[in-house]
Amino acid sequence: MIERALSGELDQDKKSRDLQLEAIAHVRGEYDRGEAARITGLPERSARRVLNDVVAEGLLASATQKGPVSLRFPTDSLEIFFPRLYVQA
Repeated sequence: MIERALSGELDQDKKSRDLQLEAIAHVRGEYDRGEAARITGLPERSARRVLNDVVAEGLLASATQKGPVSLRFPTDSLEIFFPRLYVQA
């Protein structure tokens, strides 16, 4: 999803909702899954779908299926989030 978002394949509304969920996790550390609707402004079912997409991508994660979510940085996205952080050998 990260590459698709950067290439413009995702619509702006989807990118915005995904970023809202990620930004809140960045600021607060973690939040309950039930807060996704309030954060995105979407109906409960739609917000859960968006949250599940972001979790499936690996950008948010949880210790349990129903537990609070927190921000993650998947290894395949490190170069996107932190360009030239590590020198390639």
